[in-house]
Amino acid sequence: MVIMAVSDLHGELSWLPAALDRIRPQLLLCAGDWGDPGQLREQEFTAILERTHVLSVYGNHDDRRLLAGLRNADGTPVLLDQGETRSILGLTVAGISGIWAKTKLGSRLNRQWEAARRRKPTLAFDEWLAGRELPPYVTDEEVESLAARIAGQEVDILVTHACPAGWGDQTPGGGHGGQRCFRLASAVIRPRLHLCGHIHRLQRSDLPDGNAVLNTGHGALRQGWQIRWEDGRWDASPLEIP
Repeated sequence: MVIMAVSDLHGELSWLPAALDRIRPQLLLCAGDWGDPGQLREQEFTAILERTHVLSVYGNHDDRRLLAGLRNADGTPVLLDQGETRSILGLTVAGISGIWAKTKLGSRLNRQWEAARRRKPTLAFDEWLAGRELPPYVTDEEVESLAARIAGQEVDILVTHACPAGWGDQTPGGGHGGQRCFRLASAVIRPRLHLCGHIHRLQRSDLPDGNAVLNTGHGALRQGWQIRWEDGRWDASPLEIP
């Protein structure tokens, strides 16, 4: 089986159909950041979904309502639910969406909520939220809970937008941009491959147990991985897209 893995396309999908025609993967995995709300339309995904099966998590630059409505040719959703495991073509794929924050609201919105509650102590959270979508944040506790839900299953590939600290998380500036909670999650789930994104730097971390973390890089620059999976064994090479 041939798998393509990408992320952080940020609206630059035009190169994908030709790449899919050349590589002919049976599965396209995306670690999020297809593009911000208003940046992409459903029609732009049609040429991709006509060519291959797609599974994705969301990042911090995604139209989550649009992604939630996309369907593969067999009617299955493109977007993996939080902590969902799905079997496809003999593989088990699990997903955890979002980026880390100390609270579900993040620092800015949390300050706004606390200020609103001081002005009106009886204010209900849902009333204040007023139907707005929560930011794409996951907390330490949430990642730990999702990992516990997935743990114990034979997961071949874990897909997250955020990176595990110290594994596949080196930033273009040379620092590290991963989080401890995602490293602990990866260690608990123990996928054969852990795909992540967010950092915009293609990289690979081979782990002592023979598993690996692949950061899918910057899809807007046509980066990603081509993965060959056969009889429980895999190899991966960077995409070579002209």
